[in-house]
Amino acid sequence: MKQWIKAASLSLVILSSSMYAHAAEAAQKVGYVATGQAMAQLAKRYNVAEKLRGEFKDRIDELRGIESRMKTKVDKMKRDGELMSSNDRTKLQREMAALESNYKLKAKALQEDQRRRGAEEEQKLVQKIRKAIQDVAKREGYDIILDANAVLHASPKDDLSSKVISAVK
Repeated sequence: MKQWIKAASLSLVILSSSMYAHAAEAAQKVGYVATGQAMAQLAKRYNVAEKLRGEFKDRIDELRGIESRMKTKVDKMKRDGELMSSNDRTKLQREMAALESNYKLKAKALQEDQRRRGAEEEQKLVQKIRKAIQDVAKREGYDIILDANAVLHASPKDDLSSKVISAVK
C-alpha cells in the first residue's frame, strides 16, 4: 500500500510539474502601441484642429471685432483725450471699460468651450484607438497590448502602432 501511495504521489508530482512547464511554454503574446503618436496622426488625419477652428470661427471673429473697437477707443483717448470735455472723456472711459469687461467674459467662455470641445474630440479618438487596438490584438492573436511609453525594450515586430492607425475607421 505504501508503494502504491509513493507511486501515486510521484506521478502526481510529475504530472503537475509537466503542467507548469507547459504553462510556461505557452507564454502570452505581448505587443505595444505608441498611443501618443497614434493620437497625433489621427488628429491630423481627421483635421481635428481645423474642425474646432471652424466651429468657433464666428466667436473668434466677434472677439477680434471687440479688440478692434477697444483699440480704436484707446487711440481716440490718446489722440483726443486732453481736448475732450470731462463728460466725453468719462463716457469714453466707461465704453472702454464695458468693452474690456465684455471681451474678458466672452474670451473666458470661448476658452472654456474650446477646452471642452477639444476634450470631447480627444475622447472620440481615444475610443477609436481602443477599438482598433482590440481588433488588431484579436486578429493578430496578442494577449496583452501595452503603451509604448511603458515598454523599456521590445522587438520592433511587436510594435502594432502602424496596424492600429490603419485599422482606425
